[in-house]
Amino acid sequence: MKAEDFDVHDLQHFDSHTEMKHFNASDNSMDPLSILENDGWKKTDVEIMVPSKEKNPNGNGRPFSVSGLVYQLLIAVIKAAFSEQSSKLFTPFKRIWKLPVTRQEQRLYDKLYTSDAWIEAHDELQKQRRDDGCKLERVVAGLMFWSDSTHLAHFGNTLTWLLYLFFGNLSK
Repeated sequence: MKAEDFDVHDLQHFDSHTEMKHFNASDNSMDPLSILENDGWKKTDVEIMVPSKEKNPNGNGRPFSVSGLVYQLLIAVIKAAFSEQSSKLFTPFKRIWKLPVTRQEQRLYDKLYTSDAWIEAHDELQKQRRDDGCKLERVVAGLMFWSDSTHLAHFGNTLTWLLYLFFGNLSK
């Protein structure tokens, strides 16, 4: 409102309650899956084998259908991460700290990408021969996965198990 080009007369017929109703109506009319599909998410049904006490000649367990599994292709996630501005920081390095009094150097191991194993893997990747003519920098992509349960309701015990991905190349 303090901008030089702001005109208070533009708010003459503005009503925040009416605009919130419009906003909520548009939000409720959108299909959540269509929003996800725009970002590369896919939906499918899968069948998994669930262990049981019964003997099954086709495998260990009984088939169980899971409908509506929402997923994204791993390569799409990796490409998206490496397209971000922060991917320019994906090159590993050694972190050194000098003691203030003695000026003695001390190696710090605080991030995954500052470890000796990561730096060695990066160096090995750089030494590999390139036959494809690509001039892009090569970097190690450290994919870290984990999962935990998430309650879907305040009452009851309906859970979902999400799979999370974090790039070890990034600082927390």
